[in-house]
Amino acid sequence: MTPQRMRRIGWHAALLGALFAVWCAGIGPASASNTTAASPHAVFPASAPAIPKSECLACHARGLGGAPKIDPAVLAHSVHASLSCVSCHASIKSIPHAAVVTPVKCASCHRRQGRELSRGSHAEVATLTSAQSPPGSHGPPQAHRAPTCITCHGTHDVQPVMSTAFRRTLSRGCARCHAGPFDSYMSTPHGQAAMLGLAGAPTCATCHDPHLALAPTNPLSRVSPARRTDTCRGCHTGAGPKLAGFDPHPRPSDPRRSALLTWVHYFMVALLAGVFGFFGLHTLLWLQRSFVGRVRGELPPLKHFGGPHILRFTVVDRLTHLTVILSFMLLALTGLALMHPGTPWARAIAGFFGGPHTMAIIHVVNGAVTLGYFFFHLCYLAYRVVVKKQRYRILGVDSLVPTWTDIKDIWANFRWFLYLGPQPKMDRWTYWEKFDYWAVFWGVAIIGVSGLLMAAPVFFTRFIPGIWLNVALVVHSEEAILATGFIFIFHFFHNHLRPEKFPIDVSILTGRVPLERFKEERPLQYERMMSEGTLERSIVAAPSAFMTTISVIFGAAVILTGLTLIALVIFAG
Repeated sequence: MTPQRMRRIGWHAALLGALFAVWCAGIGPASASNTTAASPHAVFPASAPAIPKSECLACHARGLGGAPKIDPAVLAHSVHASLSCVSCHASIKSIPHAAVVTPVKCASCHRRQGRELSRGSHAEVATLTSAQSPPGSHGPPQAHRAPTCITCHGTHDVQPVMSTAFRRTLSRGCARCHAGPFDSYMSTPHGQAAMLGLAGAPTCATCHDPHLALAPTNPLSRVSPARRTDTCRGCHTGAGPKLAGFDPHPRPSDPRRSALLTWVHYFMVALLAGVFGFFGLHTLLWLQRSFVGRVRGELPPLKHFGGPHILRFTVVDRLTHLTVILSFMLLALTGLALMHPGTPWARAIAGFFGGPHTMAIIHVVNGAVTLGYFFFHLCYLAYRVVVKKQRYRILGVDSLVPTWTDIKDIWANFRWFLYLGPQPKMDRWTYWEKFDYWAVFWGVAIIGVSGLLMAAPVFFTRFIPGIWLNVALVVHSEEAILATGFIFIFHFFHNHLRPEKFPIDVSILTGRVPLERFKEERPLQYERMMSEGTLERSIVAAPSAFMTTISVIFGAAVILTGLTLIALVIFAG
């Protein structure tokens, strides 16, 4: 035998010996069948006696003899479905077995995760409490115990760690001990997106290492001051140190965390209470007065269709308002779903729009549309005054600027509500219509600016501290509650649902109001137009039957959608 052939045989023998050693070590082909494609973890399976799974399920599927009941269907969809029961329950050598079995040692296969868990803060907690299963194992759930593997992963229903089902429930496991931080996390886009199942949305484990969880004061922790910026860059490419100033667990009512955030929060709460309190009382008093007026015959139903009409809104007015309606409804649908991600209706809305990612895109796009019609309206006003040279008195009857007359109308209307005086006569714009108009100016500015900050946090935190993102979040969410609540309750009542106007007013869509109704609603404007001789020029034919039908169907759909959303939000708590 030649020396070359002997060397070749020697190399082959060494190679076979190495392969055999790898096989015996349990990290070769035998482990491949036990590692799911969806899991990034290396798995080292322990040897197990050959007890068929069917023998275990013969008792456990039905819970015979007090055995824990296990649903075979749930087990079949677990990442451990291909394993035998005794692959995990290694202490069981035969059937029947003892009533009390040794806790499963997950670290027997998941070695790296077990080592990290034993070095983290959760292991430190475990050493301070009694009756604990060791880190890297699981035992029966107990109150006030440190988390083990099953706290996050479950027992027989273990899901792939990147699956929507797992990511949606992962943080709830943390909430068993960290209820306060969990609630604050759920108030941020991080928690809301994760709860809706957005792929890649940050869970607790994204920032706080899933196994090597360390206190923020530990320099090795991902959320320590020294490492926080790098942690943010894991999702926000190019993030600077100011972005790390964003508080992922904000508590706006606690000035010790941020006095700025607390003051902004209380201002928004006061604004909400003031607007809802005033218009809530206003609406209730008006509702009862309208019912009494209808019963007494003082308030005949206003005519909605037929006869000569007055042209009240121009084409530009109508198209602008149509844009407002469509963009606002889409913003309300997507925004309220994001704010209540744990509800079935929020997930249904997300599914309707193609998932949380698409829903978020729709929200941002319609936010841009909102800013677009806002600036278009400003440019259109400037065009009418500067280019068309239209006469415009800032405190005149055609102006939407509030005047002393509006204060007097409010007082007179409350006297009418309380049966202390006659119903006041209104002009072209009522005080509640002026409030609607200026509320849009306020709302678009506040929601628009705060939305821009949240849509591009990396860019804006080049110039401003991260805490301003928390301020933007508080302002955006609480102004959204104010806007949707006001529009869907008070605006709808004023213009559609009060008894004398029920069920719907489509004049903003058709641009025309029946002359008879115009006399009843705006007697001061009617009398002025008669005296000035301008009434005849404003009289037009009634809208076509097709336009009226389309407007009624569209308007009814918007009203029903808005009222449904408000009901869902109220019942969601």
